[in-house]
Order: sequence, then C-alpha cells, then structure tokens
Amino acid sequence: MSTDNVRYFQIAGLTIEITGIPFDRTPPKPVIELFRLEVPGSDAIQVRHHIGLPNLDFINPSNLIYRKVPWEIHHYNSKWIYITIPAHQNDPYLRMMAIFSDDYSSGDIYYSDESIFQSENIHSLSLIPSDQILLAQVLAYHKACYLHACGIIIQGQGLACVGHSEAGKTTTARMLQGEGELLCDDRIIVRRWPEGFRVHGTWSHGDIPEVSSGSAPLRALFLLEQAPENRLERLAPRQVVRSLPEFVIKPLVTRDWWEMVLDTIEALAREVPVYRLRLEKSGAVKYLLREFLNNPDS
Repeated sequence: MSTDNVRYFQIAGLTIEITGIPFDRTPPKPVIELFRLEVPGSDAIQVRHHIGLPNLDFINPSNLIYRKVPWEIHHYNSKWIYITIPAHQNDPYLRMMAIFSDDYSSGDIYYSDESIFQSENIHSLSLIPSDQILLAQVLAYHKACYLHACGIIIQGQGLACVGHSEAGKTTTARMLQGEGELLCDDRIIVRRWPEGFRVHGTWSHGDIPEVSSGSAPLRALFLLEQAPENRLERLAPRQVVRSLPEFVIKPLVTRDWWEMVLDTIEALAREVPVYRLRLEKSGAVKYLLREFLNNPDS
C-alpha cells in the first residue's frame, strides 16, 4: 500500500493508523493535523477505509444490540457491526457500515460510494459523525476516558474544568486564555499512566477552535457551577465517584465498558484532588487558580 495513503495520528498516547483515505485531495481539518505523527507510536489503533459495502447475509435479529437513528449495532463473532439507519423510512439506501474488533483496536469502515471523500476537509478520522464513537471505547481499555470538560496547562500543571453545556466550560477557557496552553474547550481525555493521571488535548472543540495535542500531569479537576463569586470546595472521593460519571462521554455502553470506566474514576478520586469550582464571569477566576497552583498543599 502506498505510504501516501497511510497516516498516523496520536491522541492521549494512542496511535491511530489510518489507511484508505485519499489524503492528497481530502485532507483532515487543521485541528486534526495538529495530532499527526510522522512515524507510528505504541498502543496502535488501525482503521481501514473501503469503497464498496460487504455482504450482510450474516446480519440477523438475534445479534442486534441497539437500534436508534443513526445506528443499528450488532455483536457477532467477536465483532461489533455498526450500520447506518436512514432518518426517513422511505430512504432504503445504505451508505456506511463499520466492523470493529471486540476491543475496538481494529476497524474496517465501508462506504457505498466515494462521495464521502468529496468534502473540502474530513472532520473525523473515522469519517463517522464523531471519532468519540470509536475512541471512547478504546480509551476504557487504557485506563482513560473522555470528559465534557475544557483543559489547560498552566505552569506545567494540567487542569480540567468539567461541566455540561452552559455550565461555563468555554467561558472558563476564554477567561484563562493567555494563562497557559489551552488543550480544548469542550472535550478532554484523562488517562492513568504508571506515574499518575495526565490530561490530554483533543480535536473535539466547541466554540473555540484552539486545541493542542499536548499533555500534562493532572494537578486538579474542577466541577463547574455558576455562582456570584469564585470559590473552591474540595470534594470527598465518594462525592467524586458519585458525580463524575455523568460527565463521561458515552459511546455504546456495555457492562464491561462501564466497569473499566468506573475503575478509572475511582482511581482518579483517590489520586487527584477534585473541587467544586463556583464560578462567576468577571475573569477573576484566573487569580484564584494562580493562588491554587502556587500552593503545594492545595
């Protein structure tokens, strides 16, 4: 296979090997290019793209796991099969399907024709609506997970500010711009390495297109809550274990996946300080966080 048709990207220490995309005429979005590698690293995920749909004779109701637009998902012969469902019943056209290994470390994605490659830039490496459908699965096997959070590195220390829509993630990111290296304003990854937890940037940004492939030791995690003043409140590990799962980005949820993710969250609750950050919007939060980072006992 031509090396022009193979590219490598890295996110949270995982290498994604992509083949089958005509990168010369359909390049990734610039934010994805920031994560590109010239040579592969470890913990590789292989994703192969194909034109032409495979035979579907093995699909039957007995292996159906999930069905809701836009996906029908089957589990058969240690494979996960994703089949697109048209939004309208009078549209019988099957445009895409994907077959992943049991642990999602390898996948083949099929398209009915080449129209998928006609966009100016590809918005995801898997060419399905979000790479999180794949990566959120793989991360669980590596003691990691996606969070609804903005992430930033300040003074070499990683901070993650967690919250749902309208909680203030993007607002916090804007207030902290200039204080350090913004990793992403909407989705970040936390991963437990042998030396401890680290925060990693992603290309899944919100309103701020500034992202980074950088990483840093996770100094603290903050659960955002809008308030009339800025204040930190340390949470007990049991509160963290109870609260944090609602902010995890969830793919197809299985019992095994949840058990791995909850193990990671329980370890994070023990090893990383977690606070409720009551936040007002004047921008003064940066002074609170500077004080926090300069206090080794916090």
